Amino acid sequence: MVYRDVTGFLIWQSMKKWIPQCKTEKRKNGKPEKKKKPQFCHNFLRLWCTIPYTYRMVNAIKRSPNRIAHHWSIVLLCVVAPKLYALEGQSTLTPAKVKVIPAKNQNYNSCTADATKQVAAGGLASQNLPQAFARCLDKYPSAGLFLKCKKNAFLKSKGQPPGAAALAECKALLTAANFDGVDPAPIYLNEEDAFFGGVGLNQELKIPDMNIPNFTCEKFNAAILDIPTLAQHILFGNHPLMFLRGDEQKKYITALSALASKQKKTDKFSDISGFGRLFRDSHGKSAIVYYPSAPCDFRGSLGDAYSGMSVYYLPDIAHQTATPYFGIAYYRRNQKTLTTPKLVAEILTRMGSRFKAYVKDSQTVFISATPFSEVDKERDPRNICMDPRPQHFVAAIYSAKDDNTVPEYLLLANIKNLCDYGDRQARMLAR
Repeated sequence: MVYRDVTGFLIWQSMKKWIPQCKTEKRKNGKPEKKKKPQFCHNFLRLWCTIPYTYRMVNAIKRSPNRIAHHWSIVLLCVVAPKLYALEGQSTLTPAKVKVIPAKNQNYNSCTADATKQVAAGGLASQNLPQAFARCLDKYPSAGLFLKCKKNAFLKSKGQPPGAAALAECKALLTAANFDGVDPAPIYLNEEDAFFGGVGLNQELKIPDMNIPNFTCEKFNAAILDIPTLAQHILFGNHPLMFLRGDEQKKYITALSALASKQKKTDKFSDISGFGRLFRDSHGKSAIVYYPSAPCDFRGSLGDAYSGMSVYYLPDIAHQTATPYFGIAYYRRNQKTLTTPKLVAEILTRMGSRFKAYVKDSQTVFISATPFSEVDKERDPRNICMDPRPQHFVAAIYSAKDDNTVPEYLLLANIKNLCDYGDRQARMLAR
């Protein structure tokens, strides 16, 4: 017993000397500095003192007739112990460690096959299968557009194989919805659906199923665990009265005001759990709410024109869904592919004749179906969810500050999704 205690003391002293996590900081200017958190050392002591199999291991080593082997085995245990303890601790996940596990096969066929299997296993109601297929189409827009186009071609040909021209048109859709790094504008609109960087900005996704092809959602997964700190409350703000109507709106505003009143008066804003970030009194004319969003970042080849690309989603923790909000692409400063005027012309062509360009200033151009009903002091759109909500998609092009002929970034937002999301969050407060 004495030998074990002495050995433990010697090991502890060795850990403090040689292992960085166990070291204490030297004094500086005669004042002691704060010690580093000795998590490694605590793990060792907990394993040494509390875990039964460690105690049995130590006793078994002590019974060995080879005392030198005994000593070095204890030292080896000191090195291995924290690893064993860490592995044991992984059996229970804490919120900070929860990760969304992506699907193994990233294609449309496997997505629809998984949905069908869920119905067969009883995990998904058969009446919800069309919605599940729609989510697959949105997750893999290229395949979805191609399949829809091909189906329509067969219907038009009345059961006969479609002609080469019809199939060529479908293949053109497939190419247009994809992102290859060469296209100067990663935007594609098809009827009422929009795609950005090959990703659909349309159907909401289930958070556990957020396997976005060519994108990594690490930032989004982190943000949903700590929305007030890690989520971003940006882009388009709306007065709380822009959501719901009638008695339902009154209940929601009452609940919102009650929750906001619990915040400190010195706070510049109120983070309402399950809703959004509210600035100023909800009954005042200047009140404005921004909803939380977080990005999935492009992880493939961006080509020579782009320096980065992301798609932002609005999280609904209660229903475990993510609603596509906007996509944003950043251009390299030294790219020679296009100028800001050329990019504006290209976006107008792709979005269609009903969209017009509205110049905010020398650096910013908005592209929307109608003029904005309201703007703030900086001339940015405000209360974009005001009835009758004419906006579905809005694009914005920002130029470099020192040269407005060079595009800095481009974004495309699904305003309908934003407003529908606001209604859902408000309705939850109204209950």
